[in-house]
Amino acid sequence: MSIANWAKGLVENSYDFIIDAYDATKGKVDEIYETKTKTQGGYDQRTSWIAAGVLEQKTGPDDMNVTYRRPSEGFSAYSVYRNFTDGVALNLTEVEDMPKNKATDLITDHVKSWGVKMRTTEDRFAASLFRRGGFTEGYADFNAVYGSNNFVTNSLAYDSKPAFTRADNLRTSKGGGTYHNALAVGLNVTTLGTLYDRVFVENAYDERDEEIETASMGTIALVFPPQLRRAATQAVESEYLPGVDTNDVNPLYKACKLVEWSLLRANATAWYLGVLKQGITFYRRGVPQIRFFRDEDSGAYKASARVRYGWMFWNFRFWGGSNVPLS
Repeated sequence: MSIANWAKGLVENSYDFIIDAYDATKGKVDEIYETKTKTQGGYDQRTSWIAAGVLEQKTGPDDMNVTYRRPSEGFSAYSVYRNFTDGVALNLTEVEDMPKNKATDLITDHVKSWGVKMRTTEDRFAASLFRRGGFTEGYADFNAVYGSNNFVTNSLAYDSKPAFTRADNLRTSKGGGTYHNALAVGLNVTTLGTLYDRVFVENAYDERDEEIETASMGTIALVFPPQLRRAATQAVESEYLPGVDTNDVNPLYKACKLVEWSLLRANATAWYLGVLKQGITFYRRGVPQIRFFRDEDSGAYKASARVRYGWMFWNFRFWGGSNVPLS
């Protein structure tokens, strides 16, 4: 059987096979992250300008003098698109001895499964921001190295701190204020309220350390692993305080959306609160590349898959976590 008979139809249909399987699989990336598709370049950069301050209130009706301030830059965040690959091979004897349709079906099924695995790969890669975002020594996925450009090499977030920092590892704004967005408590109604206040009250300041309203910038979500489903449901879906006989109203009843993420299961007690699609961006660079070819040395028939993904953590103010691993 020649390579033409084996691969022609697959080459023409492979992309559709992958996308159909990909779309049939539900992931968490599009729900949690701001998502962007890029067709050019090897990285993206986001430099925040320090926003205008609140307008100055004048003391008298005739005072219209303006105080002028120079604009200045905040922090720069980077995302380098990383390569993900896989391949499958059938040796010459296998292809020659098995029925033609069986060989074709085998590779077709494998190509379709790549669509499912690409979705899983996205989620697994995206989950590393949460699973390793508290590492005090950093984690390699935060690095941004492209050619000779070493944008970020300290394995930490844009401000040289972990994405999730506790009170003993404060981060500093451009205005000089200090903040942290991680606790070390289990999940219940009380602790959810504590983290809610941390994210949407204590941390709700811009780089000038002026008050902002982060809670109104999108959907607030409680993100948790499967092991915390009972605790999360009880904390948010109970109309009255759990375990209290006086019928006191639960102040956090339906205060946030529940997002259970199975790929966080490795950290069974870690949980997160944040504004969906804010402060974090996931990148899909181009479309999946599929190749079918024959190894001239061995005679084997091969197929390869390549995709490129990246993510960027660009503003800590929208997210907080508890029991996030430190190493």
